[in-house]
Amino acid sequence: MNTRNVLVSARVLAVALFGSFFLAACGGSSDSPEPADTQTTQPSVGTVGLLFTDMPTEMYDSIVLTVSEATLIGEDDSHHVLFISDPEEEYEIDLLDLTNYNEPVMFGEVQVGTYKKIRLQLDSIELFPADGGDSFFIEKLPANGKVDLLHPDGFDILPGRTVMIEIDVDANKSIKITEAGKSGKVNFRPVVRVNIYDGGLPNKLARLEGAVSGDPNAGDGTFVLCSIGVPDHCVDISTDGMTSFFDDEGFDTDFGYLADGSMVVVIGEYGTDPIVLNAIVVENGPDVGQVTGDVVSRPMDGEFLVLTIGGEDYVVELQAGTKFYNSDGPIAADLIELADRVEVEGVIPPKADEADPDLIRAALVFLEANQDDQVSGTIIDPIVDTEVEQSFMLMTETGDLQVCVLETTSILLVDETNSEVTTATFAELAVDQVVDVFGTMPEGEGCFEANDVIVEVPPPASE
Repeated sequence: MNTRNVLVSARVLAVALFGSFFLAACGGSSDSPEPADTQTTQPSVGTVGLLFTDMPTEMYDSIVLTVSEATLIGEDDSHHVLFISDPEEEYEIDLLDLTNYNEPVMFGEVQVGTYKKIRLQLDSIELFPADGGDSFFIEKLPANGKVDLLHPDGFDILPGRTVMIEIDVDANKSIKITEAGKSGKVNFRPVVRVNIYDGGLPNKLARLEGAVSGDPNAGDGTFVLCSIGVPDHCVDISTDGMTSFFDDEGFDTDFGYLADGSMVVVIGEYGTDPIVLNAIVVENGPDVGQVTGDVVSRPMDGEFLVLTIGGEDYVVELQAGTKFYNSDGPIAADLIELADRVEVEGVIPPKADEADPDLIRAALVFLEANQDDQVSGTIIDPIVDTEVEQSFMLMTETGDLQVCVLETTSILLVDETNSEVTTATFAELAVDQVVDVFGTMPEGEGCFEANDVIVEVPPPASE
């Protein structure tokens, strides 16, 4: 288990909830309210939630970003600061802890209007190799760490509405190794998507750590979760008959186990207007963690075996309340097959004897998607754009390949020089563009089905 991931998550909630108060002071265009006789009932602000997520990679155990600032930029080039980290405690986020979950950075109010860009300021990126080698920092970040995420049509913040902004940093496609003699130079290519959701996050789980505030049994299945060390910054948690509860040892329990001050982990889905986290799983105690690895025995008699990337065997002990999910939502337990990659969330109890097997009592088992195949090359003719087909030919080192672009395919223009990322359309693809394509390679003759097409915008000729 990567214990660093567990530690980072606790700090995320503290910083996240700090942001909601900071934002109100920074986002508005006026410091004083309108006179009572000129005020209207129409609110002039909407609510924004800023969250980070990631896609998996097998090259690293952790990829830790230090983020100092996030800013919304309007059509008129006005700047609205969403988040600034505490200068006395750097805000770190481990991308690989977010493969299956969103982590919130902030919730707060923003002036209504149309926005065209989100700007992130990255101070550093530290990589922890999966082979156990020493961690290292990427030496030079593009544009001094500034990353601009451009939305081609802009997006609206509406009065009284909540918009979720999901920042998807695809580590597998962003960490680029350039050969330099016998040692590879590692660069950061900002393959970062911005997804805008009005009214919630579809099929995406969120994970929060904190302490229960107040007597939970005084309510109607709801309680308040407050960040560690910052008790005034809190999130409303809603539970129902489908919520699973687990005690300090990872065994099934119920809502009545919760108490004021209990340290818990909540996994659930955000609802908005008002903002609430609808809990799927509530875990108690200090020994909650995650184990990621490949399934080496089928679930049988309430348990199965996982071999971690680091070569450790973990017995996964299932409980009556254990949930099973993939990226599309809940799944049946019998969909777990041999060689599947899973992330198991649960309690890792201390071993009474070193000879005892490593064990995790599972609260949630997340079935991860298979890694995409990758092809790289130059677009050549023909480019087909009809009502029934969008495709192009790709010239690679091993030969020409037809690439099919689907309705779900993401096309990104990545300008490394200026560190700008723009969501593009098929019509913007052109002959002679150099691209990386991620998707599914056909077993025989056929089309490479693209999930992502990354177009590298060439630097100016003078460079």
